[in-house]
Amino acid sequence: MQHKALVIGLSLALASTMALAAPSAVTVNGKTITAQEQEKIISQIVKNGQKRTPELEMQVRNQLIQKEVLLQEANRKKLANRPEVRDAINNARDSVLINALISDFAKKNPVKDADVKKFYEEQKKAYGDREYKISVITVRTEADAKKVIDDLKDGDKFADVAKKYSIDKSTKDKGGKIDNWTSSANFPQMIGLAIRSLDDGDYTEVPIRANGGFYIIRVDDSRKAQAFPEFNKSKDHYKNMLIQTKVQQNIQELFQKANIKVGK
Repeated sequence: MQHKALVIGLSLALASTMALAAPSAVTVNGKTITAQEQEKIISQIVKNGQKRTPELEMQVRNQLIQKEVLLQEANRKKLANRPEVRDAINNARDSVLINALISDFAKKNPVKDADVKKFYEEQKKAYGDREYKISVITVRTEADAKKVIDDLKDGDKFADVAKKYSIDKSTKDKGGKIDNWTSSANFPQMIGLAIRSLDDGDYTEVPIRANGGFYIIRVDDSRKAQAFPEFNKSKDHYKNMLIQTKVQQNIQELFQKANIKVGK
């Protein structure tokens, strides 16, 4: 009985091993989809965290078969000769090449950990050591801003005045309140400066002109900064920001070096 159980166990193990063995080549109307093509895709999927299973192997194989069937039919109909299709193919090729160029530059010009740390500290300093709960009333004209200030000075509640006058749809119905704690650095410079100058409960008695409108700001509450992320939790984010900055600088340099002529 034990011998029989051992044989069954070995058979199941062998079947499992065979199921996860290297894929076999497949032909579609005489065109071969190699085992290597299938294995390359499977390995990438597994590398990204998905478990290798017979179902995954079957899914990859079927997707490649479907792709080949469709490509053969598209080629049979000579769709690549259509101008709009040819243009789309060329545009896709250009995009692939540009992305490869950017990836190559980023790989050859890595960002140092020390630079990431320095950049993080600069951003943390700009964020500031205080956070605020803010209410805001936004209006289009200076005349409307004066009406807001007059109503507030007459003792009307900030929330009521915001609902009456504000054109900011995201805060108007909430009495002007911005939901989350925020830094003054997240606002245009003049608004940020006003926020830092106000005590809790105070509002700007002179409207601030910015972004094509007029703003009356109230500081509802303030506290020591807590929301700025720790370095270890945000390192990759700031590293990517530096990489993007380097890439944009390189693009600008290439642009300036190019011999560009507009018109005849």
